[in-house]
Amino acid sequence: MASGIQPKPKGRIFRDSSRLGGAEMKAVRVHRWGLSDPMRVDEVEDPSPGPGELLVKAAAAGVNPVDLIIRLGDRAHRRDSDLPYIPGHNTAGEVAALGEGVEGFRVGQRVFGLAFESYAGLVRLKAGYAAELPENYSYEEGAGITSPFFTAWNALVFKAGAGPGESVLVHGGAGGVGMAAIQLAKRLGCRVITTVSSDEKAVFCRSLGADETINYREEDFPARCLEFTGGRGVDVVVDVSAVDNFDKDLDAIGVHGRIVVLGVGIGKSPRTEFRVPALMGKDASVHGMVFANLFQRLPELIRRFVPLLREGNFRINVDRVFSVEEANEAQEAVRSGQVLGKVILTI
Repeated sequence: MASGIQPKPKGRIFRDSSRLGGAEMKAVRVHRWGLSDPMRVDEVEDPSPGPGELLVKAAAAGVNPVDLIIRLGDRAHRRDSDLPYIPGHNTAGEVAALGEGVEGFRVGQRVFGLAFESYAGLVRLKAGYAAELPENYSYEEGAGITSPFFTAWNALVFKAGAGPGESVLVHGGAGGVGMAAIQLAKRLGCRVITTVSSDEKAVFCRSLGADETINYREEDFPARCLEFTGGRGVDVVVDVSAVDNFDKDLDAIGVHGRIVVLGVGIGKSPRTEFRVPALMGKDASVHGMVFANLFQRLPELIRRFVPLLREGNFRINVDRVFSVEEANEAQEAVRSGQVLGKVILTI
């Protein structure tokens, strides 16, 4: 179910890609590594679509934790970032022009997708990484789909193989990936437990379908997971902050449990300690994944996920919307952890 935000009026459509050359667009750029140096809005040359690419007149861009992690200099998530660079990976807008060989799209079509350099007025988007945005979703919602839902799908379906009747622990259920993982796990027929830091977040996660919530600031989440599962432990853990949780995850899972590590947390040490015998004793498996490796699976993800999206099965909760000039404030909102769902930039 869409969250009810109405689509914005459609922007200007470029009918001919030759008209794009030589003009300039607004784009947010990172000029120095680290979060202390503010991003700036610059005038940069309009891009042109290459073979197999769409050029999208962006209406909105998603703001994700990985955007901050890359600013901190973590090249594992984006291996081609040279300064200055335009951040962002999620875009939604209208097709402005088609590159050579592109089929299945048309100029003026509403689309969303996963692309580098999305904090900009015009975004190059590989056709295989794009999909039509259903009419029941706004551009703001469309910009909040790709990273959270494709990451959750990769974790739950490709990595963990979660299935009907299994129990899934989702850490940080009120965040973007958590929001997606709760809904997808329910769609897969799983019982969902999620950790939260406040009563407000607990109410939000239950509205998404979570069966149980645990306030990790007040409760011991492994003990609660054992309680909720009759002592068996959960089958799957989706962990967005493994530095804080991983060792305890081993107490929360059952025999043959699967832990999918999606991140260590923004600005945290990449190192953690865990008890190897606990991992062995559960006959458990650990799956790591990084954003940069998600692209190779995008065509299959789009093929399997978008039909469900068209049915209105998923809610993209847009909690805060910022203008492109407020990109620094938008990233700070994500960093604060006080967001229910998604933070979006309007372009």
